[in-house]
Amino acid sequence: MFNKSLLSAAMVVSLSLLSQVSFAAGECKDDKDCKNGEVCILALTPHICKAPQAAGAACKRDAVCASNKCEIPAGKDVGACK
Repeated sequence: MFNKSLLSAAMVVSLSLLSQVSFAAGECKDDKDCKNGEVCILALTPHICKAPQAAGAACKRDAVCASNKCEIPAGKDVGACK
């Protein structure tokens, strides 16, 4: 019984670690990490490569918006594409 529980726990931990490793592989730190005209979306956690965002999408800089206009309210870190 104890061995079965230990084996189950080990499998859950292993799968969890594998999913984190594969998920982390899609992360970016800068636009140069992205390809095919995509940009690194820093407003998302984790940062991921995506095509420029439509109006209303979360943004931290103009480059991630299709309109090249990210409007960030005063006192906030994240804004919205216009």
